[in-house]
Amino acid sequence: MNDVTPSATPTKRRCTVTVSARAWHGSKAAAQSVGCGSISELLEKLGNGELAVVLADEVGPPVDGQQDVVPTASATKGASASAQVVTAWPLDAADGYSGPAQSPVQSKAWLPQTVRSRFSLGKLPKLVLTATCASLIVLPILYVLDLRLSGSPKATVDLEGALTLKTGDTIAGYDVTDHMRIRPVHPVTGAANVPHDGVDLATPSGTPVYAVGVTGDQVTVECWWDVDGGGWVAEQTTESYPQLVFQSLHLLENECRSGKFTSGEVIALTGNSGLGSGEHYDFRVKLDGRYIDPPKQFVEAALTGKTLARDGKLSEF
Repeated sequence: MNDVTPSATPTKRRCTVTVSARAWHGSKAAAQSVGCGSISELLEKLGNGELAVVLADEVGPPVDGQQDVVPTASATKGASASAQVVTAWPLDAADGYSGPAQSPVQSKAWLPQTVRSRFSLGKLPKLVLTATCASLIVLPILYVLDLRLSGSPKATVDLEGALTLKTGDTIAGYDVTDHMRIRPVHPVTGAANVPHDGVDLATPSGTPVYAVGVTGDQVTVECWWDVDGGGWVAEQTTESYPQLVFQSLHLLENECRSGKFTSGEVIALTGNSGLGSGEHYDFRVKLDGRYIDPPKQFVEAALTGKTLARDGKLSEF
């Protein structure tokens, strides 16, 4: 027999993993639930095969809440070790034991005591807790991976803190002639207490209207006639703001273009269709189906063709 010189213990290499706060707390809870002092110890035991994580459907049906036999002294002495059981192996493979191919309930009579105790109801809460903690670690990783594969995450915009426009303001070189409010009297019909759901600007007929969205966004435009006085309307939806709808009213007839566009492209021309006292541009924003006071950056984007960054700020040319 040839002499073999034992090799030196391999040096452990540092491994850095970035996880979310939720995943970090979940991994700490998983370590504590199996008696490990740290996450590193949990990972080391998983790597050494001392612990294992299996799918819930591998556990098999639970048996009654009592142990099949009275624990022996050795089993009592190993109580602290049994607290580290985080999984239940299939009955035909537990502890390397191979028995006849029977159902779990029929076969538990020939299983060793340590194996049978793993399948008692007393172990199920710990198993469920460990599975929950493991899911807290894995799910955020899968979520981030899904975002990487499916494209950029949705953009954000501070709607509560966003600047809005008032009558007399100027935006993109055009005067604001009316803002979102309840009008005491409608300027055309004379009706009292009529809500005005957008911002009016004094634009000459034929002023370009642009697709609103984050740089590179695909914008879907639908053109339709508003029977309530809005005339030709261009309704925009964009992939980065799925909860928002942008509307441009009183557009020039036959100059509203339905279809798919890239943010910053011309989609329509302003006019004076529908009810109005003169040519102008009416811009509106819906959030989850309800009108909100249009944020300034969206109005400017619609009139200049500037696109937005993912933080909701207007990008500069």
